[in-house]
Amino acid sequence: MSHSQYKCQVQGKESYIDNQFVIFSQSYLMNQVHIYNKEKGHTTKNRVKLLELGCYNGRVMHFMTQQMLFVDYTGVDVTQKYLAHSPVANRKDVTLLCEDVTKGLSIADGSQDMIISSEVLEHINPEDLPGVMQTLYNKLKKGGRCCVAFPMNTRDKMFHNLEKEQGLGHVNFPVYEDFIQLCENIGFTLHHYDSGFSLKSSFRTPRYGKDPLYDKLRDRLGSPAARAVWMTITDEHTGGGYFTFDKL
Repeated sequence: MSHSQYKCQVQGKESYIDNQFVIFSQSYLMNQVHIYNKEKGHTTKNRVKLLELGCYNGRVMHFMTQQMLFVDYTGVDVTQKYLAHSPVANRKDVTLLCEDVTKGLSIADGSQDMIISSEVLEHINPEDLPGVMQTLYNKLKKGGRCCVAFPMNTRDKMFHNLEKEQGLGHVNFPVYEDFIQLCENIGFTLHHYDSGFSLKSSFRTPRYGKDPLYDKLRDRLGSPAARAVWMTITDEHTGGGYFTFDKL
């Protein structure tokens, strides 16, 4: 379950910031699926087999169909009530599973072209994380790709404090360098990493008057949107981001 989903459910109301976060995170994941789709030459007759971990109600698939991006989609979430209200539940190209990834997944090994996941791994206890990443690796075909996003720290800087975010269900902020090492030890090859918008991060955007591009964004879109855009386009560590790994 994502930070944004948890927060909206607890508060019982819509949140501008949380919905903004959803747009950024889902757009990134959809774009990576599009890139992989073109790179591997998939078509509507030879669709990418896509697994989403922590799929909520399958809205990524719902959004992708609106963008005319069609895949064979399997969504996994640990909470049945989210799946029960899915806008894509009745599609023939959709399978929804209520399963706990820390206990394994019923999906066949070597069956998926791509796996995506946003704001899930910070809800996985540190001792379970290696097993979860091994499971994802096992589900991928050779030549498959995995894209995961979550709030994180680095060895040099703490962007997130567990004591301040336990109320959001966060139990683990993997360290950037250590997570790459963990995944490479399993067998993944790092394709690339992109910084991203992370809600609770201590990352500081430029002060007004220090960068003309940031000033323009803030003047036209407001501070929350400017911060989200800036954290997405910067090459600095922001306390959150997207890892893309290949299974060669």
